[in-house]
Amino acid sequence: MSFFKSVLLASLISLLAAMALLFLGSAMGYEEFRGGYAVLTTESSISDRDIRSLLESSEYFFGGSPVSESSQWVLLDEFDLIKRIPLDQYSSRIFPFDPRNDGYADKLREVFIKDNKRFIYIPLVAGNWNSSLLDKKFDELLGDIPYSVEYYGIGRPLALFFIVYAASCVCLLLLCYLKRKTHRSIVNIIPMIPVLSSLGFFGAAGIGTAAILYALFIMLKEPLNELINPPPLRENALKFKTIYKEVIIPYRFYWLFLPVFAGALAILVIFSKLHLLFLIAVSTASFAVFFFSLKIVTFSGVEHRRFNPLIIVRQRFPEFIFPVYILPFAIGAVFTLFFMPYMSGNYDYNKKFDVFITEQDYLEHITYQSSFSTHQMGTFSAAFPEYYIDKDGLPSIDRTKVTQSVRISDYPPFPLRHLMEFFNNVNNGVKTDTTGGSAGVSEKWSLLVLLLFLFPGIIVVKNDENTGKINFSRIKRFSGTPHQTGLN
Repeated sequence: MSFFKSVLLASLISLLAAMALLFLGSAMGYEEFRGGYAVLTTESSISDRDIRSLLESSEYFFGGSPVSESSQWVLLDEFDLIKRIPLDQYSSRIFPFDPRNDGYADKLREVFIKDNKRFIYIPLVAGNWNSSLLDKKFDELLGDIPYSVEYYGIGRPLALFFIVYAASCVCLLLLCYLKRKTHRSIVNIIPMIPVLSSLGFFGAAGIGTAAILYALFIMLKEPLNELINPPPLRENALKFKTIYKEVIIPYRFYWLFLPVFAGALAILVIFSKLHLLFLIAVSTASFAVFFFSLKIVTFSGVEHRRFNPLIIVRQRFPEFIFPVYILPFAIGAVFTLFFMPYMSGNYDYNKKFDVFITEQDYLEHITYQSSFSTHQMGTFSAAFPEYYIDKDGLPSIDRTKVTQSVRISDYPPFPLRHLMEFFNNVNNGVKTDTTGGSAGVSEKWSLLVLLLFLFPGIIVVKNDENTGKINFSRIKRFSGTPHQTGLN
């Protein structure tokens, strides 16, 4: 198999694993954001339909159509059919003393008009993470109309996290191309890009975790390559003994660095929102993809028995070439943490929402209107009783009969269910930082572990012998007594 086909096949396997991990993360609720609303407040004298038409012109910018008085309706029994009446026209159609007026319309109107203020609820999506952009859009749409706006439930910008990860991956590919002659074996990192993308669920901590895993795979590439393709066994030699002598012992200093990587990942799990079980799943999948890429990616490009070049003179100490490759991810993590502010998490706000209408109110409204023609006047729920002839030959009320049933499925579902459930969760949520700046202090400090892996690339400086200038891009190799071995 050619080199290009080998890389393509490994990347395809990684993409399939990434799709599974993204589905798993979404199913486990790692997206964090379930929707939000901007509550726009104006004077009640301003036409609701006019404001709604202005907002609907930019429906694509928000997360859907605005929920307002003119968008709602009330059921009305007109004896020959049940008709839906727009809420803003209900008072002009039905007098307060009309027996069909069950009070539902007045209760529903309080959600949108209260204390001479009009409230309009605009759904938002995760991309609307910046309040200044939203404010600018409202100014543009409403013009001279006086208004105020408050934001509820804005979550972290999940889409932007993945954009930052993708940008870091583009920089990684560029570095691999620029250093293709000096670090040719770095090509095995390319198939890891899709499988590690699911760490974007966790924002800065996830991107930082990806950087650590990239560093781990780059450092362990050589020993893992020999572990997968061990030297041929001599006569009467034990396989484990041969591997121990030819792979474990020569690369013992590589293996000794593993606790450093494990400790860094543990810090991110403890002090950020990174979930241990998901990290284990991602690490397992990424190791499987990496082993697979080492097994199939070749450099011969010819159709014969696979030739896998192994270093004859092994380094006793690891070559720390990974700092330059993980630098884009470290920058992306810091950029995400400090320069992509997000508002309070979903259901978190420091203000209570005190106007509610429940689904039970809506169901009672359906029941009343659908059976109004059979109700006794002056009651809200009692249908006309049924009679039977008792033992005395006299008519008696049959109290065992069930009152007239209503098929709720024949009517539309409660239109404000999502809005009411959302604000109920706002009231019950745990209050957190609402200044909109950044993540918790612990998550900021946890990213300092990335300096541990950038340290060799920062402090080791080598003078360029040809130009006499300082070259920070080169990483000094640790010297040591080379271990001689035979060819594989």
